[in-house]
Amino acid sequence: MAWQDRDYNRSGFGGAGDYIANPSGILQLSVPFGTWFGVRVRLHFWLLLAMVFLLVRLFDGGSLMIAAACIAILVGSLLLHDFGHRLFAHWGGGYLNEFMLWPAGGMVFPSMPNTASAMFIGYAGGLAANLAAWLASSFAYFRLTGQWVAVPLNPLLNFGLTEILTYVPGRVLEICLLNCILINWGLVLVNLLPYFWFDGGYLLQAMLRPLTGQSASLSITCIFAMILAVPMFALALVHQDIVNLFIWALLFSSAYTARTQMAPEGEEYAAAVSGGAGVQGRIQSGRWPKKASLRAAAKKKQLEEKIDAILAKVSAKGMHSLTWSEKRILRKASERLK
Repeated sequence: MAWQDRDYNRSGFGGAGDYIANPSGILQLSVPFGTWFGVRVRLHFWLLLAMVFLLVRLFDGGSLMIAAACIAILVGSLLLHDFGHRLFAHWGGGYLNEFMLWPAGGMVFPSMPNTASAMFIGYAGGLAANLAAWLASSFAYFRLTGQWVAVPLNPLLNFGLTEILTYVPGRVLEICLLNCILINWGLVLVNLLPYFWFDGGYLLQAMLRPLTGQSASLSITCIFAMILAVPMFALALVHQDIVNLFIWALLFSSAYTARTQMAPEGEEYAAAVSGGAGVQGRIQSGRWPKKASLRAAAKKKQLEEKIDAILAKVSAKGMHSLTWSEKRILRKASERLK
């Protein structure tokens, strides 16, 4: 029986019991945040944790009103980021029908046609939206105070969060604008990083793909990301910055994992699974020998077996037991069925 026909592929995933059986599943926790303009929105565990950190600062002299405003600005900026993705995705022939917000943007990426230009358009939307918000809030701040805000260049500086939570009478609007500037600027910077946690990895791959092909562009992006992580890790070590030390180690690991686990999604693989015209057209035209067709069929069968194993794992242990790469494979397979 194929994975598409199994009962657990048609039913929902997850449940309270999953967290008991797999305590680490709490890291995948999310809560509903309503439906906005026809899109279901959820807040991920990491965003909820960021909100808790903001509220904890109230014990250090912060203002509840400013903290609440900062949280509202953060969530609004994240919604703006994903609506930017949604708008650009529709423009490029794709879609984004669900938002999962975390401190760096959205965890559900747009589904785009299998072309470099469409991929670039879909993933550039979030950056464009936050860049526009940063420019607008910077101009408003200048009109209010007569000064421009000097923004940091460290992309991992609190993931766009600000420490300015002190209430100053008569300067609430100024503080809110400053928070808006820093949050949106942080979202722009962090999503330029060439990792598949963020938009930057997909944007770099889309730019490389016309020059190198799909498989090579993925490999080059991951190699560049690993190379970048090494000096940044060393810099964090010199400054004894434990948080950035941990983050850069995770980013290096994510790039290494992406290169090893997503390598099968090369040009032949993508065409064989999605029915794209690239490789199939060459095979049908006789430019490639029969061996290429057999190889593509074998990779397609290998993918189906992998998906079947993933869904069996979901049935036994719950959705929260899956790794990031397993969830990505499952999501892409579901998109191809639509």
